Amino acid sequence: MAGPEDPAARRGTLRPADGPGGTPGGFTGAGAGAARALSALPLPRHAAPPRVSAGSFDHRFDAAAPADIPSDGTWHTVTVGEIPLSVRSEYVTVPSVEEKVYGTLVLANRTAQAVLAGPVELTVDGEFLLTAALPTLAPGGMRRLGTGVTESIEVARRTELHESTAGMLNNSTVLDHRVHVELANRLGGTVTVEVRERVPVTSDTDIRIEERADWHQPTITSPECPPSTRLWRVELPPGGRVELDGGYQIRIPAGKAIVGGNRRN
Repeated sequence: MAGPEDPAARRGTLRPADGPGGTPGGFTGAGAGAARALSALPLPRHAAPPRVSAGSFDHRFDAAAPADIPSDGTWHTVTVGEIPLSVRSEYVTVPSVEEKVYGTLVLANRTAQAVLAGPVELTVDGEFLLTAALPTLAPGGMRRLGTGVTESIEVARRTELHESTAGMLNNSTVLDHRVHVELANRLGGTVTVEVRERVPVTSDTDIRIEERADWHQPTITSPECPPSTRLWRVELPPGGRVELDGGYQIRIPAGKAIVGGNRRN
């Protein structure tokens, strides 16, 4: 443990004991060179140290059986154990940004074991699809894993804006935004699609925003789903189509409206 004479950033923390020449763990000669070579090896694709992918992390993994690892200075894969995850397919689209539908896998860890970040191979009906980066999943955790664009689900979006005035003296500007989204499923099975939209927010109590849609706010906000996000979740049978209508009104007092400057999109 670093003592009081060490820098403040290291004081009170544990670190490997330095051996002769400053090598970690007391390695000398050929051992020190091998230790330095191993620490300089680039990690396999999508691999990440737990301190980077999970922050402060303490967990014990009990190996199923002993294993021999060749000391040849390269990475080797060793099976430590198996952790079953709950997996379901969902699709996500943000048509206001891009009229494409992306496939995702919703991973849920319902075990008492943590799953560390690293590469994962995805297969569909026994055929290899791609190698992706599995996120760290703590016990009880849930994350999404993207699988790319799904061309067999089509999405189209159009908007309309109607501007008018309201009030006894026409003292309010009303911007009526209407959103229309169409989805079509060309896959051979039923799919769940999450459609993400955004609504404006204001800190001015004189400006009112009135929503009129059956969408809902995300249960948990995140950088991908801030509080202004609105969600539709629909199930589409094979060959099915659905039309979603939503929108919102922005009511601005005449004294706060910018002449010719109301944003239209």
